[in-house]
Parts: sequence; C-alpha cells; structure tokens
Amino acid sequence: MNELRSESDRQLLEHIRLGSTAAEPAFRVLYDRHIRRLLAYCTKVMGGQQQARDIVQDAFMKLLLAIRKGEQLDNVGAYLMRIARNGCLNMKRDHRETLMEIEDLGLTSHDVPYETIEIQRLVNAALQELPEQYREALLLQMYGGLSYAEICEVTGDSLPSVRHHIARAKQRLRAALIPILRP
Repeated sequence: MNELRSESDRQLLEHIRLGSTAAEPAFRVLYDRHIRRLLAYCTKVMGGQQQARDIVQDAFMKLLLAIRKGEQLDNVGAYLMRIARNGCLNMKRDHRETLMEIEDLGLTSHDVPYETIEIQRLVNAALQELPEQYREALLLQMYGGLSYAEICEVTGDSLPSVRHHIARAKQRLRAALIPILRP
C-alpha cells in the first residue's frame, strides 16, 4: 500500500476500475487522502459529527459505484466534495429538526481552554449569520480545502462569483468579529 501513496488519484482510480489486487489498497489510499477535509467540511456544515460521518461514508460509496460504472472522474476531490455538499444540503432539507449527538457536546475534551471554546463559538455564530452562498463558498475553501476552480466545479457558480462570495464572507466575518475580539 505504501507504493500506492505516491500514485495520482487517476492511477488509483484505474487500479480500482480494473479490479486488480491493488484495488482495495488503492481505495484506502484515496480514502485516506480525502477523508479529513470532507469530514471537516461536513461537520462544519451539519454541526454534528455523526451526520457528517454518514454523509462522508455515502460520498465514498457513491465514488466507488461511479468508478465501477466506468464514469470518468477528472478531479476526485471535487467529485467527493460535490457529493458531500449535496448530501449536506439534502439532509438539512429533509431533517430540519435534528438531535445533537453526545460527542458533539465536547464533554470528552477537558484540555481545551475556555477561551478557545468561546472563540470557536463566536466564529460559528458569525458564520451562521452569513448569507448561504457566502458561507458555503468560504466553508468549501476553509474546511474543504478546495481551490476557487474546484469550488466552481462543486457549486456550479462562475469563478468571479466564487471569488466575490469568499471575499464578502471574509469581509463580513472580520466586521463581525473584530469588535468582539479586539483587546
């Protein structure tokens, strides 16, 4: 599996598509390569780790099905992010009222300073106040780790729109947080 880590996503897809003995290790490398940013994005959007895990697992299952169907995927990261984004949007639409998971309360983490928790709470509150298209573009960039072009691919928005949304989101966050965080 270590020798597969140096291969590109495209090469890994080919191993999976051919069903070779390297198919399972290749899928694991793809999973390891993309899981953190997908999980970070989905957790931020959904507000809960359990829902985020379900959406991410579904995204990887859809990736595997797409590969086996022979679909051509130019950008695995953007493909997974688009599926995860759609999963988040669908789950939010279908489940307006959700229950918080115990692990989302942060009760198991005793070593996090109160100030850090409070700053995270303030940032999350400021993010929630952003218009949806601004928040989404910023979260895809910050937590999804996507480039402007990849965000365009995921959302279907033009490059100037994505740049505008991210710039406005950062501007509004600064305006909301500077008075609160200024010493």
